[in-house]
Amino acid sequence: MRRANPMFSILLPSRNRLELLRHAIASVIAQGDQDIEIIVADNASSDDYASYLSQLSRVTIVYERCDTPISVTANWNRALGLADGEYVIMLGDDDALTPNLLRDLRAIIERFDRPEVVYMMAYHYAYPGVFPHAPAGYFRSVNNSPLFDMAKGPFLLEPEVGRRLARKAFRFRHDISFNAQHYVWRRDFMSKNARETGFFQSPYPDYYASFVTFFAAERMVVLPSPRVIIGISRSSFGFYYANNREQEGAREFFTEAISEQALSEGDDAIEQALRCPGSPHYRNWLIAVLCATQSLPRSLGLRVDHRRYRRIQSLELAFQAGFDKTMSRSVFWQQVGTMDPRDRRFARLMFWLLVVVERMSVIPRHLVKSMVNSLSRIYHFPSTITYDIGPHETILDAYRWLETKAGAVTVSTSGE
Repeated sequence: MRRANPMFSILLPSRNRLELLRHAIASVIAQGDQDIEIIVADNASSDDYASYLSQLSRVTIVYERCDTPISVTANWNRALGLADGEYVIMLGDDDALTPNLLRDLRAIIERFDRPEVVYMMAYHYAYPGVFPHAPAGYFRSVNNSPLFDMAKGPFLLEPEVGRRLARKAFRFRHDISFNAQHYVWRRDFMSKNARETGFFQSPYPDYYASFVTFFAAERMVVLPSPRVIIGISRSSFGFYYANNREQEGAREFFTEAISEQALSEGDDAIEQALRCPGSPHYRNWLIAVLCATQSLPRSLGLRVDHRRYRRIQSLELAFQAGFDKTMSRSVFWQQVGTMDPRDRRFARLMFWLLVVVERMSVIPRHLVKSMVNSLSRIYHFPSTITYDIGPHETILDAYRWLETKAGAVTVSTSGE
């Protein structure tokens, strides 16, 4: 029988990734917490989710399957609509909780008088075979936001500090990690800040939700230690992005219908940005920003840096054609020809510079991309620690390793 109003709803939207989902659910069940529910929103999978889930008796499972596929964003909103918990955690089906996370979250939520949001650092687990430069995979902690350097223990974030960091996202600077796994939302906060079609919007629902959260939250607790594991599997978008198959990954994952006319509202700068060729990743970031701009109060005076966006896309095209060779020169020149003259000059300059770098470089190829990102100041330079967890095949191997190191990873809920 379903428990009424549990403390936590763990959302698990999924499509044809049952084997990965098993690991995510195992990490939740291992918490030993009965005051929770797991919401599985099956997006028209051919895998037999129902048979597997019917065998689970140690935790409340809410399962609903679509007969026909819907977009990722629609499925996230569907999962949220099924939730009944006070707090919501969104997991990808290739992610996992860490040992004792729910226990520690309870203590933090109680200590800080039921905040609207808890924002926490994460581990990254790369499955073997995902990254060409790390074929054996890896497990590491990733500090990718200046927020995580502000204190050693959990702290209540000043709203204006959060809003200042969120504004940078509208200038295409990544000083907040936008993945949904970093968040624990109070469900009434999500309801309060939802649009008619749901809390999640745009082809990048986690980016959009991050922007709205950092602008709207008055009581957000930052947990500056890694407490959730973001998985990167061969069937995740991260795999496609890392293996120069971004266009293919975008077609597979991001099918949300977008009206460019509704987004631009007749603004020439927006229309020019939306027409700009380049990476689907940055285009989806732009769309998420534009959706958030329409949702948030006009009084915030939010401004999207369209010029910087076009420069980033120009640099991305130049990198693909001049260094990575994932785009032919003829396609590059064709796409550059559609640009504004100033953007066209910049793209050409970057192209020839990267051609020279490619011919002369002794730096590993994956590091060149990181250096380009650093020079363009898109991403907050992350501080990482890679752990030797021994032979591993799945994210549960990382979970089990953390169990053996429990004394080292248990968070202090007192702030000491």
